Amino acid sequence: MHSFNEINQLLTDCINLQDNLLDKLYLLANEPKTVELLKTHLTQKFDPLLLHLIKQFPEAIKISLLPEIINIMQYLDGNTKLCQEIILSINTQWLEKHIWNYITPILGQQDYQTFGILMYLFNSFSQKLSKKLANLALQSDDKDVQEIGEFYLSNNRYLLDDV
Repeated sequence: MHSFNEINQLLTDCINLQDNLLDKLYLLANEPKTVELLKTHLTQKFDPLLLHLIKQFPEAIKISLLPEIINIMQYLDGNTKLCQEIILSINTQWLEKHIWNYITPILGQQDYQTFGILMYLFNSFSQKLSKKLANLALQSDDKDVQEIGEFYLSNNRYLLDDV
């Protein structure tokens, strides 16, 4: 067991580390080459801890990194939820208007896992996009993908005519 003073010192150290991290993130966010460097690290030298840093960056940087974040998110692993959290930290109105353009490249794969991940994401912020994805899933040749669309629409019948 640690003494009260030792625990207090650990807490103080953590606060100082967080403060130092925020200072460095601020400096990085204002450097013109930061987005380019982050893209390189997301695509070539990927370290999952980088996603925790990206989550704290300003929205403009997150939007610039959206294709890379979506690409990482589509693989159902420990990074999927964190990628979804980063995306959901972007303004909802912006997402509703623009995210479809960013996900179009991965929709062509007609993959059950990808459709499921996107449906979960869209359900978090937009019934309109969820319905659009469900209808697209119904048109798939893959029965598993069709099942995602059927399940969503059967559980949200009130949306069939609305959104």
